Amino acid sequence: MELKYVIPKVKETFGTLYFGSEKAELRERGRNGKVISRTYNLFSDVQRADDVEVTLPAEAGDKEKILTTEQRIELVNPKITAVGYRIGEQAFVRYACYADDIKALNTHTK
Repeated sequence: MELKYVIPKVKETFGTLYFGSEKAELRERGRNGKVISRTYNLFSDVQRADDVEVTLPAEAGDKEKILTTEQRIELVNPKITAVGYRIGEQAFVRYACYADDIKALNTHTK
């Protein structure tokens, strides 16, 4: 059986999420390559050590144009994958969060 992804219990895993900022934009190769995905930093009241990073497909649009910093949000169809990598003789795992979209829950900040 192959593990493709895990669907998290969002409230237990992340708690309340707030929008942070765009971290990265992945584009096709070439000077005018189209956007493939955008990765955003989110703030969590449960995951306090680091920001939560979530990657959305380009079709979801640019969330920095419609969401404000610290606006309460909800992930649409979140999935978590484990990404293995190696540095020298050591192996590591990084967890990556993907979602179909981000929706604003309200217009208030925390």
